[in-house]
Amino acid sequence: MPADTLLARAGELLAENTREAVFNGRVYRFSIPAQERYRFQWFWDSCFHAIVWARLDVERACDELRGLLALQAPSGRIPHVVFWDETLVSRTGWHYLESPGRLGWFLPGSQPRATAMIQPPVIAQAVEAIVERGGEAFLDEALPALERYYRYLARERDPDGDGLISIIAQFESGIDFSPAYDPKWGATAPAILGLAARVPEIVDKLVDWNLELVFRFNPRHVEDVLVNSVYADALQALARLAARRGDAQLEEWATATGRRVLDALLERCYDERRGLFFNLNGAKERRADGANTIISLLPLLLSDLPTDVAARLVEHLADPNEFWTPFPVASVALDEPTFRRDSRVDGSRRIWRGPCSLNTNWLLSLGLRRHGENVLADDLATRSRELVERGGFNEFFDPLDGTPVGAHRFGWATLAAVI
Repeated sequence: MPADTLLARAGELLAENTREAVFNGRVYRFSIPAQERYRFQWFWDSCFHAIVWARLDVERACDELRGLLALQAPSGRIPHVVFWDETLVSRTGWHYLESPGRLGWFLPGSQPRATAMIQPPVIAQAVEAIVERGGEAFLDEALPALERYYRYLARERDPDGDGLISIIAQFESGIDFSPAYDPKWGATAPAILGLAARVPEIVDKLVDWNLELVFRFNPRHVEDVLVNSVYADALQALARLAARRGDAQLEEWATATGRRVLDALLERCYDERRGLFFNLNGAKERRADGANTIISLLPLLLSDLPTDVAARLVEHLADPNEFWTPFPVASVALDEPTFRRDSRVDGSRRIWRGPCSLNTNWLLSLGLRRHGENVLADDLATRSRELVERGGFNEFFDPLDGTPVGAHRFGWATLAAVI
């Protein structure tokens, strides 16, 4: 399929999933991820949508991010979900659990507007994509919000000051139910996985998302490799955006902070013996060097990663016995006992346990090109587009035969048109 045709189809899907909402007298436009189960605005989904929209309609791309920035907290935090359609908010679902306010569950008229959590901080990259496509004026609007957001992450999410930010529930990683978060390696029972995922959120809710108390009482906060790789890359994008506006102070801070993140990833998360990166769990920062998942590959995104380290990651990525499946990139290595082709375990939805996703394909393709692996990146792009041409824009795909799995008509799969 010609590239312009695929991009046009991507635009049709994002337009189909576009919704409008009024907040403080202003109309906001955004694309929901999918109509069948993701009917709110998700943070990193919208950032990916904006990157695609920037190729089609720059002003619409700006609108996609304005919806997120409208709910930025005074601290600088931008929520991972915005509940624009309040009729869909349920007291029996996860909506109240993940939102501020301990008593809000029980008080009438206390419906949450947004969650208290974050997602991988890819918004600076989205703003840069808009600016590079002619949306220079949007930078004046977005840059102050970006500075508040990334300074919030550095200030509030790095309690030990080592440069790595922490997530306080696995749903902040965007990689829900990955084996990297299993209570013990190989624990695939749906009930165990579901409880393990929600316990940290219950603790966070009981202390009303007070981060000082969260880091004291929640034993399952994580310095996540994927989140920190996206964070380090975002800081470099922020530095470039600041340079465009002549803000030398912000440029210097973002550059130095990004370098600290990379140094900490190398020093604390890299297993030289295995040639992979692994999360650090809890206050004692125990390295979770068990499950070999796509999380371990994401530092490839960083252009300043040492050449020898990048080469080791490429070896794993390109290994057909690990991640380079017929339809790459598998979210869990094939030789892992927790690998599953579908997004369900015994009938329960437990995602990121094997199927490939086009948002991580897009991130890894950037990393491959930044490290001179253009042939492999081209192959990944070709296979990603083939998945969409065969099975449509889908949340996940079986990495062995390309069958669509997960939600259909899914927004971030439109990245296949720009990979």
